[in-house]
Amino acid sequence: MKEILKYSCLIFLYALSHSYLATCFAIDLKIKGYEERYIGLSLSLWGIGVILGALLHNLIRKKLNLISTILYGSLIQFTFSLIFLFDQNTFLVALMQFVMGITSAINSLTLESHISSKYKKSSGFYISLFWSSAGLGAIIGSLFIAINGINNFTYYLAVLFFLMHFMPIYLFRLSISKIAVENLSLRLSKNVLNKIKYLLFCVILFGVCDAGFSSLFPSYLLEENYSDKQIGRINFLAGAIALFFYPFMGKLVDNYNKTIIFNSFCFINLINLLVLYSISDFYIYVICVAFYYYTIGTVFLITFNIVGKKLEGGVIVFGIAGHYISENIGSFLGPNLIGNIINININYFFLVFFVIYIFILGLFNFNNFKRI
Repeated sequence: MKEILKYSCLIFLYALSHSYLATCFAIDLKIKGYEERYIGLSLSLWGIGVILGALLHNLIRKKLNLISTILYGSLIQFTFSLIFLFDQNTFLVALMQFVMGITSAINSLTLESHISSKYKKSSGFYISLFWSSAGLGAIIGSLFIAINGINNFTYYLAVLFFLMHFMPIYLFRLSISKIAVENLSLRLSKNVLNKIKYLLFCVILFGVCDAGFSSLFPSYLLEENYSDKQIGRINFLAGAIALFFYPFMGKLVDNYNKTIIFNSFCFINLINLLVLYSISDFYIYVICVAFYYYTIGTVFLITFNIVGKKLEGGVIVFGIAGHYISENIGSFLGPNLIGNIINININYFFLVFFVIYIFILGLFNFNNFKRI
């Protein structure tokens, strides 16, 4: 457990800085008058960066150990964050998202692969703890936006958050340096791919839903006349509710039928999206968005867990890499797809996710995982 807490500290600070900065970008660019399609395009470069990071993983690992990679990655991110003290535009945002995507992917992919392999029997619980730390970082970032809003102090806070990355790097340097790093096999085996291909299509669509919602929900709320601080409060409260219950889901996923859990949450979320479409109210947004975030976290936990259960030995690493790449194909497509659609009509926002979730339910159940 102590080992998990050390890794969780790292992912907490990554999520705090990255989520805070991405939300600030989404609000700030909208306030500056940029259209949703350009906001979506600039934020979507995170997904491309993550895909490239996954592909470069082995090459980096041959040159550097994990502690050196984390250190250099944090230095690069910190240096780039200084740019935003002087200017913010879609080109610079896209560049920062791309760089953060590459460096974060290499580090997070190694840590998550290590946890999944070492704690396979309880991987659902331990991965949920790991990503709960990321969720905590994300909602604390939203809390700072709720308190401070978007102003001249905003990007100084971002620089501070990136500077904080170096604390756990120094404190846990000995533990991190001992992590045995596996190579990521990206060779496509027809047999392996057939086991998880429908699952990876679902992961792409969930990536669309995750990145599309988080990137452009602030723009939707601004159109609904919510202030920057109110947006921060909605995200903070919704994230806090989802995070409180998330670790319990890890135990459920480890011990109960994953197909039933998956279908139940996706179906209820269809109703949830209709409520969000029909009612514009601060407290309704908090409750329904909390359930939306919880559903996203749950289904990603289930799909990740199924990959670990269906694949054995070294191909687990291939499966985890495939999951990462698929999720971030969706992370690239989501903000662009949703951004262009709501650029036509902002009221289509929740309806787009409703339609995508229907496709996900059909695709997942087409290749039924009854015994998983």
